[in-house]
Amino acid sequence: MSQHTSFDRHVESIETELKSAVMGRGDLALYRMMAQHMGWVDELGEPVETRPDLRVHPTLCVMVCEALGGEPAQALPAAAAVELVLRSSQVHGDIQNGVPERNGRPTVWWTWGPAQSINAGDGMHALARLSLLRLADEGLTPERAFRAVSTLDAAALRYCEGQFLDLTYQDRVDITEEAYFEALESRWAALLGCAAELGAQMASAGEGAEQAMALYGRKLGAASHVRDDVMRLWGSAFELMPQAGDLLNKRKSLPIVYALRNATGAERRTLGDVYFKRVMEPEDLDRILEVLERLGAREFAQEKADALCREAIEALNDAGVSAQGLEELASYARYLSAGDS
Repeated sequence: MSQHTSFDRHVESIETELKSAVMGRGDLALYRMMAQHMGWVDELGEPVETRPDLRVHPTLCVMVCEALGGEPAQALPAAAAVELVLRSSQVHGDIQNGVPERNGRPTVWWTWGPAQSINAGDGMHALARLSLLRLADEGLTPERAFRAVSTLDAAALRYCEGQFLDLTYQDRVDITEEAYFEALESRWAALLGCAAELGAQMASAGEGAEQAMALYGRKLGAASHVRDDVMRLWGSAFELMPQAGDLLNKRKSLPIVYALRNATGAERRTLGDVYFKRVMEPEDLDRILEVLERLGAREFAQEKADALCREAIEALNDAGVSAQGLEELASYARYLSAGDS
């Protein structure tokens, strides 16, 4: 599936806003570490001439603002703020999971060490809040600027709650589908919901539209993450390898939760043998995949992603968006949750 047109339309303005927030702070190596994680420079600080990473969250923020009658430029500080919180959490998550590489380049902690990497992640979170607070200097009332910060902080806290649950579940095999979605809705769903809600706030769309867009974003975040669960397990070898750390760390994706609940006999023993090991090994992934295939876990998970996508699109009916905006946001939802992209 080709890249969604919204990325091309907004990528330049989003990258400019993000670079202004990060690289306009001075020559301290701390900001070079952040730039490395954002994909702008390599580990030596040399510029990288490649296409930027997909900015899913900030693109949604700008799209929502535009769909509700706002100017895209109004949403750029908020869009940058959500992206910086996401990337901050990635920096910390790479340390927690021991991930040496992300998107084909060394992770920050792998290059600079865990201690300085934590500093970089914390700094990116602070830059996110500053990005929103400066809205008060650009014509937004202080009350609305602080409300935007509150929305961002609430989503960031929810993300931390979800990360706590996700880490707690790693060594357990009794995770229910309900528990899985509780953790999921706290993490990726919360941040994408925040992006959509901030977009509505920047358009001054009113409380009803903000709530509808927040629901749209949360449902879309859940759908896209379930889709990512599928791609981690059944993507190409190139796509799978960077994600192997998640799987070997016993992270419970939806297909695995489904299998743990439905396996019987030899399949249940196989899963037990793998997940009760102190340390999983690469060859264990093949054993897991064999069980998942027999149980239909892939089809189950993709059906869940499709259902969540439909719920996201239904939420748009209460948002008061234009016909063109509705079409574009629905298309974006299908793009992020599609099983073949």
